[in-house]
Amino acid sequence: MLIKILMILAGGGLGALTRYTLGSQIDKSLNLSFPIGIFCVNLIGCFLIGLLVSLFENKFIFSENLKIFLIIGFLGSLTTFSTFAFDNYNFLTQKNIILLFTNIFLTNTFGLLMVLLGIKTIKIIN
Repeated sequence: MLIKILMILAGGGLGALTRYTLGSQIDKSLNLSFPIGIFCVNLIGCFLIGLLVSLFENKFIFSENLKIFLIIGFLGSLTTFSTFAFDNYNFLTQKNIILLFTNIFLTNTFGLLMVLLGIKTIKIIN
């Protein structure tokens, strides 16, 4: 059990650092009022979970600890939807309904598409 906890902690730390660094760099470089950084990070995370789940379900063999590190730790921390919800809360309190619904629609629609693309990518490679 201790190894699993350490895998989650290590993956979570790396995922959080990746989310912060990547999201900040995207936001800084594009300088939009839309939270494009976390939007992009969530899409990348959705794509990666599609890839990994596909790999885990197919002929590739991974240890349980690696799965815990990647899915629960790294991706669980990378694709935090709490930031997504907080951004939407801010749009709501600012009465910016257009950005609120744009963020909800784009993140959910393209997130689902990226999961499907990740799964499809593994099927094509195999």
